[in-house]
Amino acid sequence: MDPAAPAPLTEDDHAATSQIVQSLTGSFLLISLKRAFRLEINPHEVLESERRALAASAAHVTDPEHQAFLAWRRSVLLIVAIAFVPLTVLRFLEAFDGPPVPDGARAAMLMPAFAEALFCLTAFAMLGKWTQWAMQRRVLLVAWALYFVAPFLLYLYPFQEAFDSTKELKAAAQFGELHLSAKKKHIHMAVGLVFGVKAMLALAPKAISLMPGVIRASIVSKLLFPGTAGPGFLMILAAPLYALFAYVIILLPYQITGSAYFVVGVLGVMTAQIFIALSGRKLTMPLGRVDARYRIHRYWLAYIVLLVGSAVVMLIGVADFVRKLDFSMFTVGTTILSFMSNVLVLTLIGTDAIIANLHRLAERRAYDEAHEALRLESEAKLRRFCG
Repeated sequence: MDPAAPAPLTEDDHAATSQIVQSLTGSFLLISLKRAFRLEINPHEVLESERRALAASAAHVTDPEHQAFLAWRRSVLLIVAIAFVPLTVLRFLEAFDGPPVPDGARAAMLMPAFAEALFCLTAFAMLGKWTQWAMQRRVLLVAWALYFVAPFLLYLYPFQEAFDSTKELKAAAQFGELHLSAKKKHIHMAVGLVFGVKAMLALAPKAISLMPGVIRASIVSKLLFPGTAGPGFLMILAAPLYALFAYVIILLPYQITGSAYFVVGVLGVMTAQIFIALSGRKLTMPLGRVDARYRIHRYWLAYIVLLVGSAVVMLIGVADFVRKLDFSMFTVGTTILSFMSNVLVLTLIGTDAIIANLHRLAERRAYDEAHEALRLESEAKLRRFCG
């Protein structure tokens, strides 16, 4: 055999390739669009081809609800992978949009685009491994962590210090529409302010999407394993943090525009969290599947209506914000698409993390009698303290 020749494809490689091809068909894309924005799919909605794939490479997954969960994950991952294609393209275009910047600054600006491209490629590759949950979730977690951290590292770069030579200062003056005779410190301040706002637009969708992602992941986990209490407590914790994140992030555009739309919008978002906290409180106990679904949907509609209405109101304020700061459509497009994609990604990653840790907790309770005794002692102390 020629040592230079590529290794022949194994049966697993062929199966993975076949799964990717099936995932990218038009009919499955329509199915995935219906599935991805829901929080569960019924077992009878699992395709026969999906059941055959599970039987071939994940024979231990025989519970219809677990099969439905893996099928749901497959659809969510497909929509995420497709959404990251235009997001990556827009991020590259955004990096080259606007006045010229020094090479070092340009290289830093490209970091998030490369991280998003890496996650996009990983998501497409993992479509072929959707039946292998344990392996796939670890790969996706690492790729997501790199993608998530990249823009935070980018904005540690001191952009104003990149503009020092006469030529670079002339280019920097365009950022703040300053006269070329402006002092160097004023030009640096303008550059810092512009990139500070850019940082807010890049980081805000990632930061604020954490909480809705955790909330959605908690609901999915509770519907899948209704006997667990952990997801309910996560919802109670995430709701006030979501309200706080939304308030802090909206302060900058509100102070720049003075638009009342931001005030109305953020009040709507904060009010919506009351319904999530109430729902989470009802889920902090073992429940049957029907009861868990009822307690979730009892508050979910009000939550969604408030969020959608708040988003519409705030978009009016965002239009004024973008107009005043003269940001390009690339920046607006990447900000909106980034938020939507991040919520879906975090629903997937968060659900995996919750399930993995619920399993870890169950294993510890099953095999560690000393820890079980400590848990019972703590619960007894809590009962005595709280009366």
